[in-house]
Amino acid sequence: MTSDPPRLAFVYHPRSFGTFALAKAAERVCELVWVVDTSVPEVGSMPRLLRRLGELVDIAGMSADDVAASIAAARPDAILSLKDSQLVWTARVAQRLGLPFVSAEVAQRLTDKYAQRVALRAAGLAVPGFWPIPETDDAPAWAALAAQATFPALCKPRRGSGSRDVVRVQSLEELRLAVLAGGPGTGPPQDLLLEEYLRDRPGDEGRDFAGYVSVESIVSDGRTSHLAITGRFPPAEPFREAGFFIPSALEPPERRAVLELASAAIAALGVNLGCLHTEIKLTPDGPRVIELNGRMGGGTPDMLAAVTDIDLLAIAMRLALGERIVFDAMPPCSGVVYVRYAHAPTSMRTISAVDGLERLREDPRVRQVVLNRGPGQDVDWREGNWGHVFSVHGVVSDHAELEALARRINSDTQIRGR
Repeated sequence: MTSDPPRLAFVYHPRSFGTFALAKAAERVCELVWVVDTSVPEVGSMPRLLRRLGELVDIAGMSADDVAASIAAARPDAILSLKDSQLVWTARVAQRLGLPFVSAEVAQRLTDKYAQRVALRAAGLAVPGFWPIPETDDAPAWAALAAQATFPALCKPRRGSGSRDVVRVQSLEELRLAVLAGGPGTGPPQDLLLEEYLRDRPGDEGRDFAGYVSVESIVSDGRTSHLAITGRFPPAEPFREAGFFIPSALEPPERRAVLELASAAIAALGVNLGCLHTEIKLTPDGPRVIELNGRMGGGTPDMLAAVTDIDLLAIAMRLALGERIVFDAMPPCSGVVYVRYAHAPTSMRTISAVDGLERLREDPRVRQVVLNRGPGQDVDWREGNWGHVFSVHGVVSDHAELEALARRINSDTQIRGR
């Protein structure tokens, strides 16, 4: 006689991970209970599909008490969210239901860049300088900021991901004018953060690979295991992600330093469960944490599956359900898997043509080319990497081959528009 599979309440968002990928990951792990808010425009069309793949709990318009009661009625053994904007909400629901999850305080540190940097600094980690942006009419606060801030600096949302609305400012006056104007990359001052710009190491400038990486980790019973270090391509202006690859091209001493810093950052935020994605910049003064996210990197599950036997979505579900999972070392990779994003210039608003994609598809090093913004469609640099024009996916044998392919993508394709 077999027991019923455990039930996992999954807090759904269509911009998190693919619905069918989540359902497939759950096949041998659990039954899914989809928690959805159909009042969100992007979610409204999904209930019919989700009901085919599990039980559905629609929380649209509900009070906190009603949400907890409706989810409890579905008898979940655990709850999981993999979307930054839902972590604090999910933590509060988990606490009401007595289900394992990070605390609301930890979730706040994982999603508010200011609170996160305060916690990292309090733990003794070296972090970039950071300052809240005052209200526009608070003259004493602006005077204090002028005395403390260093430039150039980055103005970024305190909450958000995917490089959205991140801009570089060269002076306090430029920052003040941008905030007053409410222009691109700005918002209400209380929602923004000014952060010191971290310089590249001299040897990283002009290279095919960027001088920053991310560490993909899991935490089980308070023990951290690192699964991969993801390398990056140099970002498109102003700070749009241009793609990733696993494994990174770091040398062994750099890998050790990066992994030690990621472990220290996870401990500093008090994370004792789940999947983590820690972005780290290699600077002339050593590695520095850019930010730590309380979920896996967006493309990481597919990338890891291409070169290892790791099913990261299934691992996230197993962790949520209380299984102890520990890796003594990072899994070896059978090749170098990559995703390369191509972006339009920041001045471009509408695509007229994308040249060279068919020739690129014929390259044996390329498995897939996906057009994200085609002729006639609008583009906006403020969308970050979500607004890329096309992406290139594949696996190569080593980093030298990847460098050669990246140069070919740059030289043989062209994005035209106005």
